[in-house]
Amino acid sequence: MASPLVDDYYALLGVHAGADDEMLRRAWRQLALRYHPDRAGDGAAGTFKQLAAAYAVLSDPVARAAYDRRRRRAGTIAPGSAAATSMATNSPSPSTPRRSAPAVMLDRLCGSIVTLLATGAARFDDNDDDHPELITLVLSTAEAAQGGMVTISMRVEMWCPNCAPNGVAAQAQTARCSRCGGTRKVEDLFSAWLAVPPGAAAGEVLIPSAELPGMIEPVRFRVAIAGT
Repeated sequence: MASPLVDDYYALLGVHAGADDEMLRRAWRQLALRYHPDRAGDGAAGTFKQLAAAYAVLSDPVARAAYDRRRRRAGTIAPGSAAATSMATNSPSPSTPRRSAPAVMLDRLCGSIVTLLATGAARFDDNDDDHPELITLVLSTAEAAQGGMVTISMRVEMWCPNCAPNGVAAQAQTARCSRCGGTRKVEDLFSAWLAVPPGAAAGEVLIPSAELPGMIEPVRFRVAIAGT
């Protein structure tokens, strides 16, 4: 995840520091639709990852409060800095035609994984060796035919960034780690951004466009069609 001292997450999303959850969500959706690599091409991947990192932090109250404290200590990044110029340097470039998802949000499938599981829009199925942490996303026939964009938030296990990886000294450091309590594992918020191509078929696997560095297991989604 990009350092909060390098890029101003508020500037990246184009919102002020007092923006509420709805303003953040609206800004993220508009920018992600514009810069999603499946639509804008591989040249936009860098910008998309920056946007995803910014939204993952600012949409989590605890992470946002910690970020705001670091931001105040470091001072606000001025316009014209890395944050202000990143959109220009990573702007979309023409790409070869691909099976692109339309620039519409499939709102019924967007939100917290807890909510989607409760409503039956998603379910955990038996995982297979090729796709650990496989989550089935249940689309209607109309949603599968049209395609679109989906964003799903969830907590995922991460390797503790405060723990050194190897060696006797590292083991002693890990045992004293106040963040993970010696387990070497922590949880973080992950916003999975998915492109559902038009004509999506049952069994098709959807891979999030950006993942958090340090995730212990990748998260993958499999399409199911309601009533089939």
